[in-house]
Amino acid sequence: MKHFILFLVLSISVLSGSAQEFKWDVNAGYLHVTSRLSVDYSEINIYTPDDPFLIGEFTSTETANGYYLGLGGQYRLEGAMAISGSLNYARYTESNFLQIPLALHYYIAESGFNILAGPQFTYNLEDLGPFNDDINKLNIGAGAGLGYDFTKSLFLEARYTFQLNRYFKSDNTPEIRTNYLNIGLGYRF
Repeated sequence: MKHFILFLVLSISVLSGSAQEFKWDVNAGYLHVTSRLSVDYSEINIYTPDDPFLIGEFTSTETANGYYLGLGGQYRLEGAMAISGSLNYARYTESNFLQIPLALHYYIAESGFNILAGPQFTYNLEDLGPFNDDINKLNIGAGAGLGYDFTKSLFLEARYTFQLNRYFKSDNTPEIRTNYLNIGLGYRF
């Protein structure tokens, strides 16, 4: 994870040194988290198949609200395209994690509206005690959203990210997927 963050910072630094269209930004906003737990009792193999109470599947969905704060940058390409990335600290309930969204933006004419899509890497900062070896602390997601530039400096962005990998490393465990909705304001400088 340290190598990835160093790579991200160095990449943004190189782009900012070689391009006049690069701008740093700070951003903050609302975070809505949806976690879905799915258990297929026939796949986890911890109970006997004759157990009449453990047949089929169980699904539970929980939601929580929080916030995020971040530092990032945007490199404006020729025409209507831009590339952005940021490092966000995010918190909801009692969970702390880092979000690293990368996005390709397509600006719609000169309206200030843009469509964005790209991967998001989420790193769990929590100490999970005896479960640390069983959990993927680095999770990968696919995100898409919309943005609006009010001025050359002030912008609004909304992004929804779907987790792609499994939260637990083992196949014989429940499946947990966490999706994130980020809505926030940013300032480019």
